[in-house]
Amino acid sequence: MNTIYRPFPWTEYSKKVQLRIDTPYCVGTFTKEDAIERSLEFAQGVEGGVYDGNKVVLYWLIDPEDGVIIDARFQAFGNTALIAAAEIACELVIGKNYDQAHRITADLIDKHVRDKNDIPAFPQTVYPHLNMVVDAIEAASMQCGHIPLAHGYVAPPVMGHEIQAIEGGYPGFLELATKQQLALLEEVIASDIRPYIELDAGGIEVLNITKNGEVSIAYQGSCTSCHSATGATLSYIQHVLRAKLHPDLVVVPEL
Repeated sequence: MNTIYRPFPWTEYSKKVQLRIDTPYCVGTFTKEDAIERSLEFAQGVEGGVYDGNKVVLYWLIDPEDGVIIDARFQAFGNTALIAAAEIACELVIGKNYDQAHRITADLIDKHVRDKNDIPAFPQTVYPHLNMVVDAIEAASMQCGHIPLAHGYVAPPVMGHEIQAIEGGYPGFLELATKQQLALLEEVIASDIRPYIELDAGGIEVLNITKNGEVSIAYQGSCTSCHSATGATLSYIQHVLRAKLHPDLVVVPEL
């Protein structure tokens, strides 16, 4: 019966999308004055119009030293998918510099909120609304060209929120069959690691896991020639896997 009172296509959204529509945390605005008070830069991306039925505005506060987006908010009018996509976009850009944010795609927005890796979070019919948000991201990014990026930056993939470690990790992880362990590793990497590495044209593949918890990975794309692949990025990957699966996991890249 709830579908009668919900705007289409509510039943086609993932549960994570529905949650962001019902309880968005990034709704609001920033002004240039807010940025000045905090010694930050301000950028705004606008797409669509109220009279057209859909409009989204993104507001960013940016570190003037390295172009990293410190905080993000949005206002949206229109389809529920537009609200969800704007909320997700804010989650994704916080902690990234504007160049990384500029490479966020509609597919990345969708993958970030899938309940299952192989089932889209949004129906294809609402992708125009996701693309509106991507265009607003581009518009905001274009205002940041005067802000320097960190010298020679190769930023590790950073999530838009702190990783919530589960005490002890996934119950009985090291006692699971290797096939089950690999499936869980792939699930965490697909949702929490791969999308962020892909922002810098990189990739990651799980090769194997030993009985004592040593995880072998292979880098792909730009990661194969990136010094961060054995530094910050590797630390991030290990931190995520330890938080989500087991605190004693050790990640070893095959170089």
